[in-house]
Amino acid sequence: MSEPITRRKILVDYRIRAARCENCGRVYFPPKSFCDLEGRRSRMHPADHFYEKGTLLSCSLVRGPTKKFGYLKSFLTGVVHFPGDDLKVPGRVTDYIPPQGQGEVDATEFVGRGVVPRFRRTYTGGASGLIYYSSLNFSFEDDYYPFQEYKPVKASETGNGGRPGIVGYGVYLPKFRIKNEALGGGTGGGVVERTLPFADEDTTTFAVEAGKRALIHAGVESRRVKKCFVGSESAPYAVKPSMSTVSQALELGEPHEGGFFSGGVDSQFACKAATDLFVDAAALVSYPSFGGEFVLVVGADNSQAAAGDPLDYTVGAGAAAFLFGRRGGVIATLDCYVPYTSDTPDFYRRDGQKYPRHGGRFTGVPAYFKHVGTAMRAALKACDLSPADIQFLATHSPNAKFPFQVAVEAGFKKEQIEPGLVVRKIGNLYSGSCPTALAAVLDVAEPGDRILMTSYGSGAGSDAYIFTVTDEIEKKRERERSAAVVSVKEQIESPHRQYVDYSTYRRWKENSG
Repeated sequence: MSEPITRRKILVDYRIRAARCENCGRVYFPPKSFCDLEGRRSRMHPADHFYEKGTLLSCSLVRGPTKKFGYLKSFLTGVVHFPGDDLKVPGRVTDYIPPQGQGEVDATEFVGRGVVPRFRRTYTGGASGLIYYSSLNFSFEDDYYPFQEYKPVKASETGNGGRPGIVGYGVYLPKFRIKNEALGGGTGGGVVERTLPFADEDTTTFAVEAGKRALIHAGVESRRVKKCFVGSESAPYAVKPSMSTVSQALELGEPHEGGFFSGGVDSQFACKAATDLFVDAAALVSYPSFGGEFVLVVGADNSQAAAGDPLDYTVGAGAAAFLFGRRGGVIATLDCYVPYTSDTPDFYRRDGQKYPRHGGRFTGVPAYFKHVGTAMRAALKACDLSPADIQFLATHSPNAKFPFQVAVEAGFKKEQIEPGLVVRKIGNLYSGSCPTALAAVLDVAEPGDRILMTSYGSGAGSDAYIFTVTDEIEKKRERERSAAVVSVKEQIESPHRQYVDYSTYRRWKENSG
């Protein structure tokens, strides 16, 4: 596919962009520079439906897709209607598995149901080609996720802040799960079940969805986000950042000639690739020339493990995104940062290898426990605090046993640990593990609470942060209710989550690597 065509597809598909004639009201998709009726008198204005919901106007079941879409096996496709502009666009229904061997599906039963745009893969140009993404994919509004309204707060309403910190966050956990009992009864270190990607998901789609939810939660205009960091160890490309796709899809920064005045990088430090950048984000938003704008940090992974490896009982999939700023209502100030690093090769993946490996004896005591415990205690000492002064812990969780053990050894109690110990039902999200634990804690924290977050990345290192929750969290919760923000617990316990067998799990994992 040529570069001009690729760029045109990005501008159309990433944001479901249309053009509206201000003279006669007609709407065009794909967007046109003039109206068929008004001609040269046209006054065309862009219309964006990325954050809107539509209705499935017509629907068909495809049982024999073309080679490019063969990875889906079968799927629903149809026409989606956005009533506000009376716009009709083609689209595919994602997160739906048509039943097999039970007679033909009556696709008309889906007509009239509300749908929400999802940023997903469409197809790839082979093993060495480009990956093509689109938002012309839709999930049912009344299924796993409700529609979430994006209502940015005007800049004049954001007020001034003191210390930098978190102004909003969002977590994306896929709908599909696998129970460890399906793998022969293994417990995976206390992990009962885990999330896994649908066939059209990968780390980049996770990051876009989590970032989208962080913007909705914060009420921050995307044009005011000047930097984006994406931490991952399962990026779809070895060379080409996910960050640029996330920024394009979310329109981070001021637009200019098809791009945006914003920057960022992808980062890699095993499971602390994202949390390592929290302090960088806080420093940037405090920098005078940064203009009081915002930084987005995303931890996203489709955690990989070879079939039969002990890791195959623990790996999950998903993402968590955090917006840092000094304005816009800081809900948790960043008060302390202590890093601890050593060259301890406990877990690694060589260049060109698909799956990670354990480095012999460097797996527990000299790696995870040493680094996490040391960073925890050093952060408490730096702030002259004791475990009793901390209300909640958010700790990297390779399983459910390690974080509990290291916390108890450091003097913490069960009630401080439990709210962030979400690994049991979602698995180890690698770069998204510690950030998701932090989000689960923020879902229940109260003003004045202190949170000690300690990440861990193999190779090896830990970052300990202490956050203090502010009164602004109550205001954000009012926004959550009006915007239908979904908490971590609600996603974990959703009655719409769907379980798959091991062969499906492996197929989707491999496709989304």
